[in-house]
Amino acid sequence: MEIASEVAKRLLQINAIKLSPQNPFTWASGMKSPIYCDNRVVLSYPGIRRFIIDSFAQKAEAFKPFDTIAGVATAGIAHGALLAEQLAMPFIYVRSKP
Repeated sequence: MEIASEVAKRLLQINAIKLSPQNPFTWASGMKSPIYCDNRVVLSYPGIRRFIIDSFAQKAEAFKPFDTIAGVATAGIAHGALLAEQLAMPFIYVRSKP
């Protein structure tokens, strides 16, 4: 839980997390939520970006063996590519529609 708390703290520091309980966000899926986390913001903060990718890499160890890292289009592509680079693994991305 330490890593999750630290990631949340850092996301709050850079205003990547937005709260709007009175006027919920509508996600691409159509689902409404009072919270939105724009992970793309992380890409502009090298120290936080490195911490998050290092944390992903540490968590990924629990899922070995695996041979590829996948990122979800579109916002997950950069994070997946950074993780694949760190782990020296192939990278693919997943789209909802061909």
